[in-house]
Amino acid sequence: MLVVINHMTEVKDAVPRGFTRYYVLYLLTKGPMTGKEIIDAAGSDPHLRWRPSPGLIYPMLGRLLEEGYVEEKEGKYSITEKGKAKLADYYRYQAVLIDRIAAIEELAAKIADTNLFVTSEVIDSITSGVNQIKQKIGPENRLRRIKEIYRDFLRSELERINKELEKEGQKQQNSEKGPAGKS
Repeated sequence: MLVVINHMTEVKDAVPRGFTRYYVLYLLTKGPMTGKEIIDAAGSDPHLRWRPSPGLIYPMLGRLLEEGYVEEKEGKYSITEKGKAKLADYYRYQAVLIDRIAAIEELAAKIADTNLFVTSEVIDSITSGVNQIKQKIGPENRLRRIKEIYRDFLRSELERINKELEKEGQKQQNSEKGPAGKS
C-alpha cells in the first residue's frame, strides 16, 4: 500500500515532486488501467485532494513505458517486474522516512520529558542534520547510509542536551547549597 503522509495532501492541486510516478506504479499493481482510469482512480482516492490532468498522466505513462516500468497492451497499461522492483525501492525509502520521523518524535519527547524547551538552536541543528544527510547520500547503499548518518546526528544531539542538563543540574545544586557552604 502506498503511504500518503497527511501534510502532503494539504496543498490544493499540488503533490510532492516525484509522487505521481510512484502513485501510477502503485495503481497499476491493482491491475491494468487506461490513462483515464488512472486519472479517475486518483480523483476518487479519499486520501488525496488531487486530480491529475491528462497533461501530467499521459507523458508520465510514456516515460514509464520508455524506462521499462510499465507495458501497454490494447490501450491499457500494466506494471512490469522492473516497475514492481522500482516501487519496492520506493517503499523501502518511505520506511526510512517514517523511521526518521519517529526518531525526531522520540527526540522531541525526550526534550519535553526533561522540561527543556525547544529553541531555535535545536530546530536549526535538526535542519542542519537533515541537510547534511541530503548532501552525503550517494546512490549506493543509500538507505543504510541514511540511517547511519541520522543515528550519528541524533546521538550528538542527545549528548549535547545531556551536557546542558548536567550543567543545569549542577547550577541548581549550587544554588540550593547557598553561599560559602551554608545550607
